[in-house]
Amino acid sequence: MSENLFAYIITNYSDSRAGAITGTRSTNTVDNSATKDKLSISNGDAACFNFLDNSNTSKLVFRKYNYNSSLLPNDIVTAQGAWSSPTASQIWDGIKNLHAVATKGNYLYGTCYDNAKIAVINMTGSTPYEQVTDYSFPSTLAQNGHVYHGEGLAIDGNYLYVLFSDNIGTGYSATHDDGYVLQYKINTSTGLLTYQNKYVRVGKNPFTLELNNHKLYVCCLGGMQQAGSTNSASCISIVTVSSTSMTVQNAAIPSGVTKDFRDISITGSYAYIFTGYFNTTYSAFNGYIYRTTVSNLAASSPSAWTLLKSVSTSGYFWGIHAEGYQNKRFWFIKGNVIEVYGTANGSTLGTPSKQFNAAALTNSGYTNINAACFIVANSSKNEMDGKEDEELERGESSVGKTCFGAARLAREARELAERAKE
Repeated sequence: MSENLFAYIITNYSDSRAGAITGTRSTNTVDNSATKDKLSISNGDAACFNFLDNSNTSKLVFRKYNYNSSLLPNDIVTAQGAWSSPTASQIWDGIKNLHAVATKGNYLYGTCYDNAKIAVINMTGSTPYEQVTDYSFPSTLAQNGHVYHGEGLAIDGNYLYVLFSDNIGTGYSATHDDGYVLQYKINTSTGLLTYQNKYVRVGKNPFTLELNNHKLYVCCLGGMQQAGSTNSASCISIVTVSSTSMTVQNAAIPSGVTKDFRDISITGSYAYIFTGYFNTTYSAFNGYIYRTTVSNLAASSPSAWTLLKSVSTSGYFWGIHAEGYQNKRFWFIKGNVIEVYGTANGSTLGTPSKQFNAAALTNSGYTNINAACFIVANSSKNEMDGKEDEELERGESSVGKTCFGAARLAREARELAERAKE
């Protein structure tokens, strides 16, 4: 039976529409047509995030954002239900620009890009999804003149890991310093957090937090997005975590790999890495999809990665996802097009089994993808393979991958493209 597998938001930067790509979790393809315009959002910078709630039902939160406005409500909907009928709509005092979510027990955690806060939200009670409290970036780490941003969340056991970027100054003239990953202990009864005074520094301008087997994989752009070139400091930071320690190493990159590092997706023993950069006018993006083993990614003298696909085309939103379900689908968000492949196990990606351009995603005429997330199954009918089942047993965060970093970079690239026209 078909269900919603992937949620997206497409925009004209004043108004937005949300839709879904559907299919079954037991096959390696998707349905021929997307479910267009499931939700109209009167906002030009809307985003979507997926999570399993306290009853293991897959939910979505739709965020609206306007830099110059007051706080806007966050709408919670059932992922497989009617998105226009939220089950809750709440303003969270600690969150103006929601950038990532994670869940543990009865509690939803969110991080804010603008103010670098972490909000604790109770999914139960007489008024579900009310904020309990929030936490700022630790004052013991904060430096004068530096601006911190909440970028990502991941849960391993009873610990929440939070990714922060660190800028010296604001805007596009800001200098990027090394980012942070911090460890917090979760009180599973109250949802409250305790900073463990444990952290590591990762690369500059970090924006992904991929959790796999007690390791966090952080793609770091290495600085601001460049026109026509890459950042020499771009890297993949690998953070190994436990209840007592955190360590970090940067992946050794074999010769022939093109930067900047834009996304990573790990399933089984393989890692898929997406890299690339815009041309001098931001009118086209040069992108590369590589595959290597997880062990080779961490090797001090790695063997060559396999180049699966290279592209050069327009669009601002870029990301990948290798599904961990039995079907082994592979997704490529290619600018303003979403491609679905039946497998990524071959020597190349080949031709996508399904491709959705803007006209296939909406009837509104809007053309720019602004947000995207993958939707986990309700756990009662979970058809995940062994890797994901083990993660759920370890109590890790039950969320669908959200391309939160890609969304930020897409907005920035669009603004840089407009400036380049001046």
